[in-house]
Amino acid sequence: MHHSQDCIFLGLFLFIFVSSSAFLQHPSRSTSTSRQTSALFEKSDGSIQHVLEKYGFSGRLVTLHGDDLSTRPLPAELYDKGTWKLCLIKNIKQSSSSTSNNNSDIKPPLLEVVIMNERHIFEENKVVDIGQVTTIWNFCEHFSTSDGLGLIETLQCQHKEAIKSLQSNIFATEDAMQNLYNSRIANRSRSPTSQQQRHALTKKKIPTIAAKYPKHTYLEELLRNLVKVGEDRSSRMVDSAMAMNYLYTDFCREGDVQEQLKRRVVAATVLTDDAKSGGRFKRRSCQFVDCSSDMDNVCESITLVNGGWIANDVSVRAGTEGRKFAAATKQTNGVNASSTTLSLTAADERIAHRLECLAMGDVWKRERPDSDEEEKSLELDVRAALTSMDLPLTADGASQALVLLGRWSQNDAKIKSKRNNAIEPWSTEVIDTARNLVTYTEERQVKIAAARKKCKNKPCSYDGRVDLSSLPCVCIDAKRTAFRDDSIGIRLRSSTGRKVTTAASKWEILLHIADVSNIYNDPQFNLLRKAAERRGQSRYDLPFGPLHLLPPVALSALALSTDDDNSTNECVTVWAYIDERDGKLIDAGLERTIISSPKALSFDDATKLLDSEKQDLPKSLSNIRAIIMIAERNLSLWSQRRNERTEAAQKREQRLATKELISRELSAASGNVARDDGVGGSFQRSRGHRLVDAALDLYAVTVASLMRKRKQPLPLAAGRGADRGGRLGTAPLRRYIDGMCQKQAIAVLCDHGMPLSLQECKEASKIASRASDTIANVRSTKKRDGSANTNHEQRGALHKVARHITSTGATSLKALASGHNNEVIILGTGAIARCRGVKGSLKVGQKLLVEVVAIDPERGLLDVSLTS
Repeated sequence: MHHSQDCIFLGLFLFIFVSSSAFLQHPSRSTSTSRQTSALFEKSDGSIQHVLEKYGFSGRLVTLHGDDLSTRPLPAELYDKGTWKLCLIKNIKQSSSSTSNNNSDIKPPLLEVVIMNERHIFEENKVVDIGQVTTIWNFCEHFSTSDGLGLIETLQCQHKEAIKSLQSNIFATEDAMQNLYNSRIANRSRSPTSQQQRHALTKKKIPTIAAKYPKHTYLEELLRNLVKVGEDRSSRMVDSAMAMNYLYTDFCREGDVQEQLKRRVVAATVLTDDAKSGGRFKRRSCQFVDCSSDMDNVCESITLVNGGWIANDVSVRAGTEGRKFAAATKQTNGVNASSTTLSLTAADERIAHRLECLAMGDVWKRERPDSDEEEKSLELDVRAALTSMDLPLTADGASQALVLLGRWSQNDAKIKSKRNNAIEPWSTEVIDTARNLVTYTEERQVKIAAARKKCKNKPCSYDGRVDLSSLPCVCIDAKRTAFRDDSIGIRLRSSTGRKVTTAASKWEILLHIADVSNIYNDPQFNLLRKAAERRGQSRYDLPFGPLHLLPPVALSALALSTDDDNSTNECVTVWAYIDERDGKLIDAGLERTIISSPKALSFDDATKLLDSEKQDLPKSLSNIRAIIMIAERNLSLWSQRRNERTEAAQKREQRLATKELISRELSAASGNVARDDGVGGSFQRSRGHRLVDAALDLYAVTVASLMRKRKQPLPLAAGRGADRGGRLGTAPLRRYIDGMCQKQAIAVLCDHGMPLSLQECKEASKIASRASDTIANVRSTKKRDGSANTNHEQRGALHKVARHITSTGATSLKALASGHNNEVIILGTGAIARCRGVKGSLKVGQKLLVEVVAIDPERGLLDVSLTS
């Protein structure tokens, strides 16, 4: 009852916010004659606030007045029991030991707050130290109650909405936090201006400054704490208000306090989670500066330095995380961490991933500034981890570290490879489980063959699957593809018993995806599921070869068996009935199926078949050509209709077209033959590529539409939603999230297995995003170190640019915007350049005329500016 009365009491005064001024004000604005400076700073030759202003900390000074708080409680982030909570500061409470015979021992007052609980309700009243408050929010001067909601109700509502947003996994938190961290670190390395140098607070100045004040012991401690957050005006400090701008790319309309509140809650949660996982920031609480009291020595107002989060020093952060990883590894004693009770932090997982990349030969280089020689540049956390484990800073050392962690294992059968051929990039337990999967799959194939024989090879059902093994199908993929997971086929609509619209089409298009649901449904394969969760997705850009989602032996068992008349495949199939007059999707569904062994074609093979004449082909290929011709006709019409009607599809088409243009330009400049699998920046859109692309788009769109009709959730990965034209469920051999989507789709639409709850879908999305963020973090680190622009091709391209400038004297060049911030491609050479003086990002595919500002071919650097 007491808590409810407090909430009601606070709500009575909300409309005062409309006309009131901000109460997070500078202390000099207080003119009350009844307030006097506390004994702590009396008889000084100037206010302590003036000192802090002089050295650049005025932006973080806040003053709280007891009278204002009693009618206008102030939102703040409170650190309580290891996590952050939203609270309202209601009053200033005199400390029980605020005075003593020794004035230097004066203690700051306490704060009375009401804390929001897990049900998003302000309920718990508490008295807390100032040090428990992380950041005080200053937004109430703009607060409006025109929507009928008061401050308390608005905070409670928006806090709930913010938590929902976090659970829906729509934020690229890794990129956002890394960019925020980089901005703080960049502030430290930026040369100060002459004015900043004159007014910079340094450790040497602190004793001299503190000596001017009678209670210099307290002041000296305060100033030393402030220096830790950045000698140049709190340059290392961030708070949830700053983090909002990095988490959200869209503009928040001024005055939209509800949206600001929601975003602030999201930002505060993300910052806290980053710090808890051993990340980039550590908490810095509010710090007491001064208080004003009445004639009875009762504190009426206090001045604080608003707190937040400090960007950890790169070397300190990395070294600490590396040593913690080494200590955690010793606890495993070579036992797979996933099969023990050991819990690895996000930082540990990041180091483990970097070690895997290093073990697979992914070592980037940068030049020493004082030498022409190059040195291998390891991230500091990896270096610290290997050094603490007494292992060499090499690929072999990384492999041994992963063996000690239990992630990798010794390989009895030595297979020749570029990496350590005695080590397998999987734990022994995972490999054993993969072998069990092979046995399980072979046994199922025997049972399927027996069932078909019993049906005398006529269509029959096995384990609830529709038998499509009598229909031929085609698998189109890159030449180097080892594991194929998608196939295309057709069937007469009349054979299904469903309604046929003769004027529309007589064909249904069949889109088959390899069924991997056993990995995620059957408890005996839990270790494989956990391995897929941890790795997240396959990597094909590593020097020593691919790092697959699952062990190759498991992928072989799950992948489609091609060009084998005696085998069949278990698939999840989307059937689609498309109107060949306008591309409209008339009808569609999802089935668990058994399909024949598809004919394997490369993209080039498929393109040649589509371009060829029927009479020039043998009968076997003529039938295959007929299948892909019918499929292409239907799918191209559907794709064209979708591009005309869907903004996301239009934007995706523009991105792909630009990507193809850039790839073609780079390939022509380097003289290399472009690959058909997208590796090394290559990108093609032949008829074969477009056919498969449209087929997979239709598969994903159909599954998503069917799930929406059932009002059931799907796991989503950040950046792959419908708003970007992304697709899910089409590559379960390469992406964990696609396997989980498949599991959910067949559970809901085919009544096979238990459907995932909304919370389970969100958890799967978070797992996928963490893995994706880890990979993105490694790639962004390489880019910061310059490795992305110092490869052999870049140097060669820059030498071409240099020779062109020398021979012609012209420094103006034609360029194409790549869409990556201010990056451009120099036409005719393929050189990558940074365009100076550009605010924001250049429009992808935009043709430009640029002027060369600086060029260094050996370092792989080219800076240009837009010509006027």
